[in-house]
Amino acid sequence: MTTDREERFQQFFTERGARYENGKLLGFGETSPTSDPDSPILSILDQKAFLNISGPDTLKFLQGQLTCNLDTLNTDQFSGGAACTPKGRMFTSFTLLNAGDDQFMMAMHQGLVETTGTTLGKYAVFYKTDLIPDQKYIGIGLSGKAVEEKIDNLFNDVPDGNSALNINQQGWLLNVSGAVTRFELWMTLEHLETLWDRLTEQFNPTGQQHWQMLDCLSVEPSLSPETTDKYIPQHLNLPSLKSVSFRKGCYTGQEIVARMQNLGQLKSRCYRLSSDQQLTLEPDTRLFNSAGKGIGEVIESIKTEEGTELLAVIRVETAEENDVRLESGEGQKLNCHPLPYEVDPKQELQY
Repeated sequence: MTTDREERFQQFFTERGARYENGKLLGFGETSPTSDPDSPILSILDQKAFLNISGPDTLKFLQGQLTCNLDTLNTDQFSGGAACTPKGRMFTSFTLLNAGDDQFMMAMHQGLVETTGTTLGKYAVFYKTDLIPDQKYIGIGLSGKAVEEKIDNLFNDVPDGNSALNINQQGWLLNVSGAVTRFELWMTLEHLETLWDRLTEQFNPTGQQHWQMLDCLSVEPSLSPETTDKYIPQHLNLPSLKSVSFRKGCYTGQEIVARMQNLGQLKSRCYRLSSDQQLTLEPDTRLFNSAGKGIGEVIESIKTEEGTELLAVIRVETAEENDVRLESGEGQKLNCHPLPYEVDPKQELQY
């Protein structure tokens, strides 16, 4: 069922040449999606939605619920993070922005906004804080060769580190670069309307498929409704992505997460896999080794011009042996790629 928010954004983009199929944004005009990470692309992140958390007790409340350290976030600074069950299993992952005046913005998969608000709301009753889905904002991804130069031309500044650029109190520009240099715009529809022509002079608009491909290349996984309550933060490499603080103190599920990090005995984690064939792989699709043993499951996948890119949580030794298949035995082989960042459990404990 389409929400009022989705209808407003669909109308806006359709008037500017967007093509939709069953509610999914495929692209703009006759332009085909590209798999070239250097292409100047504006990705409509229409599966990303926002939760506004505000009130005088918000910082104290969130500090006791989330994996990231809010005490280090000044106004207009952001961090990745997750929220866990008492057993350490993540029920949501997100990007969290300190919007100032006791207000935080949390961006996540749109299918998790309601459940995240409800679950956190069970603890929020003891605090002066409100959790409200924010219908005003949309996420836009900007990427490609010379993206920083283009950003500077558009906004006369380039945000660095975890400091977001506040855009006329109408939104924020976040530098979310990892293995791939890229930026996210969080802004209102009204402000996007004033910027659209200038943005599309610099970037070619498309759906979020290109951004998902960059997520795979960067090995930056996130939860969807199909993958909640199954993984601890280490399974998705969140400590390596600086989305978990081990020095902040207690939060729900912290004991389990910290114990696993201290033991350093994680047997499975997230890796990038690929195939030269275009495959339809749903989240939670099981994966095997050549001996027929189950070794993990798919987190997300995207078809590209060259085949398929995917992220999967698999056994570490299987990844090192590059022995991953779709079916047991002699099934379709998938290629496993080295992580584009360092994994150092001892060093991550200092973050």
